[in-house]
Amino acid sequence: MNKKSLLWLTPMILLLVGRACADDLPWEKKLPFKEATIQYELTGSDKGTETLYVQEYGKRQARLHVSAMSMMGTTKKTDTVQLTDPDWIYTFDLVEKKGTKTTNPIKLYREEYSKLSAEGKKNFEKNAKELGTGMMGQFGATVKQKNAKVLGYDCDVATVGGMSTVYILHGSDIPLRSETTVMGMSNVLNATKIDTATSVPDKVFAPPTGIVPMLDQQTDLMMTRMVKDTVATLAKPDGAKLMQQAGPMGMMEGANMQQHLQDSMKEQGLSPEQQQEAMRQLNEAMQQMQKAKQPAK
Repeated sequence: MNKKSLLWLTPMILLLVGRACADDLPWEKKLPFKEATIQYELTGSDKGTETLYVQEYGKRQARLHVSAMSMMGTTKKTDTVQLTDPDWIYTFDLVEKKGTKTTNPIKLYREEYSKLSAEGKKNFEKNAKELGTGMMGQFGATVKQKNAKVLGYDCDVATVGGMSTVYILHGSDIPLRSETTVMGMSNVLNATKIDTATSVPDKVFAPPTGIVPMLDQQTDLMMTRMVKDTVATLAKPDGAKLMQQAGPMGMMEGANMQQHLQDSMKEQGLSPEQQQEAMRQLNEAMQQMQKAKQPAK
């Protein structure tokens, strides 16, 4: 996790919530196309381009990101490659010549779900659907199905407070447009072209030469614990209610998310003053989401 992860925290929450609203379990979902190349433009604090390559209806993805981000008076250039397969998510930093890997959370969910009893699976499926609407309220979020089109594709429009609006390709978790303001940074990620006619070459899924990915144990352990706790809770008869009662702040505290973010910012070279300001703005963002769910007086 890095500074860019903080900016896209809210859209990712919305995408996870959106998957919970679906009739299918997340690992059963397929994209509307078998393979595609999607071009993006990034504007705002983070300026640059992204390219997303998709194979096997989304089971294999390669995301290439090149940008320069301005944050609290500093500018950081980013050149990364993220590769996703059914088992792993690999992230390569071509500037630092480093690579990490973490277990694909879909694999973890599938494994934990398979351990459940028949009754537990039934509870999980019921609670997962109920959780979507409830957690959207917890995050001050709304999702409108097929509410817009981007490049001719139907999109579900997800919003949270005044912080983020994400246009998600219907039937998937792929954003085609994202407008986000978090921690004083405003960014727009906008798809400019979707090519489903040209075959995606296998070479784009090859790891960069000379970089060996190392297991990110801290992130992997945190994610594994979150998945296990989530599946165990949703397997209970009142699992959705228990998750909603915990709320977004409870979810963060349970995973020691704030400490993990602080450690990540330190690794990225932010000064103590910059870390303090970033955490202050993150806390304000979470408070804003909490206020958004309160009924008007």
